[in-house]
Amino acid sequence: MARRRVTKSNMLFYFVFFLSLFLFAVIYQFIIWLSSLSLISWLLVGIIIIGVIFIRRKQKQKKEIREKEERCRDLRRQGGLKELRKMPHRQFEYYVCNLFRLIGYDAHVTPPTGDGGKDIMIYEDNCFAIAECIRYSITNKVTRPDIQKFHSAIIDCKAEKGYFITTGEFTLQAKNYVLDKPIILVNGEKLIEMIEDSTTNINRLM
Repeated sequence: MARRRVTKSNMLFYFVFFLSLFLFAVIYQFIIWLSSLSLISWLLVGIIIIGVIFIRRKQKQKKEIREKEERCRDLRRQGGLKELRKMPHRQFEYYVCNLFRLIGYDAHVTPPTGDGGKDIMIYEDNCFAIAECIRYSITNKVTRPDIQKFHSAIIDCKAEKGYFITTGEFTLQAKNYVLDKPIILVNGEKLIEMIEDSTTNINRLM
């Protein structure tokens, strides 16, 4: 067993050694080739590199625009308050997450279990925020204890602020509670306004 280990160790050593020699030889030949180029050749190489970078950026921009167009169509198609209230809860979380992405934030849905009172993690430049999404009917209201629990989640994950989003409404006690808290309340009516504003602005940019 010991002899076999020694043999494998030697094989690995020789493999790494010869691979290093090969890479060194390739890099050395490449440096020699670069040093032999004329000024015109250097300019051509530079133009080619710049051209490749420019094309890649254009392709990335087109891909981002296509993704935003798809999100915009999905948000508009499903963006009625009646449709949102009928959504499965998990689908509603992804819908709101896509809305934040369309606005321009880096947003991610948390795992379905053990999320610690937060459904979406949002990164706005140097600011970290979380969001809680509750799909309610028009008769249901988010209460102060719901907001208090969410406030604890904001503190626990050290977020700068939080968005509590619902298709329903908030009680007066809940609204009063957030007056001195870094919490933004979004009811059904305000959510529809966010959807319309974001999709309209995106369409203007395209």
